Amino acid sequence: MSLIPPKPCRFPHFTHSCSSTLLSIWGETHIQAWGSGARISYIHLHIHLLFLPSGVGAARAGNLTFMVGGVEQEFDAAKELLTCMGSNVIYCGEVGTGQAAKICNNMLLAISMIGTAETMNLGIRLGLDPKLLAKILNMSSGRCWSSDTYNPVPGVMEGVPSANNYQGGFGTTLMAKDLGLAQISATNTKTPVPLGSLAHQVYRIMCAKGYAQKDFSSVFQFLREEENL
Repeated sequence: MSLIPPKPCRFPHFTHSCSSTLLSIWGETHIQAWGSGARISYIHLHIHLLFLPSGVGAARAGNLTFMVGGVEQEFDAAKELLTCMGSNVIYCGEVGTGQAAKICNNMLLAISMIGTAETMNLGIRLGLDPKLLAKILNMSSGRCWSSDTYNPVPGVMEGVPSANNYQGGFGTTLMAKDLGLAQISATNTKTPVPLGSLAHQVYRIMCAKGYAQKDFSSVFQFLREEENL
């Protein structure tokens, strides 16, 4: 489906996209927009929701983070509009770089969430209280966003999906999708991402075992159930 109108536009305007898909698609769409004679300025936005307490809440509060790829002059022209919706608007470079930043962030997030879930599970099995273990981790070198802000263990934190049977938040299916995009990008750039590949497989298995609609932090529940097989 073409994003370009069939006739040239009378006035220049922006085409904004927030989809997550292959990086090559955005370059092709950008070329199509400029070559149409429609005087379209194409900007690809990645909206980073930060997942707290929910993307919808962040949107309503105007606290989204936008990571933007496109021609810098067009970014400058669109920034005023974007700041009405987001507290952080970051220019990343040419078309596609906003998404590149997103998939790098989400690959790291998936890896750290799995590591946090494995660590918490091990500590519990060794007899540690999960709240105490989380407290120790969060004042030590193992501290990360998944441990101190979005802990995957039920009962450790309030206001996160693990406190609500992993409902809401960022779905496992979406995480598996982003990890798949990271894998394609890594292949195309000949970049070794062994932990990213393992994380992708974990989330794909979770999708196949009934976790698709749960928040991605449900990897803790997945590991707990796997150990009981």
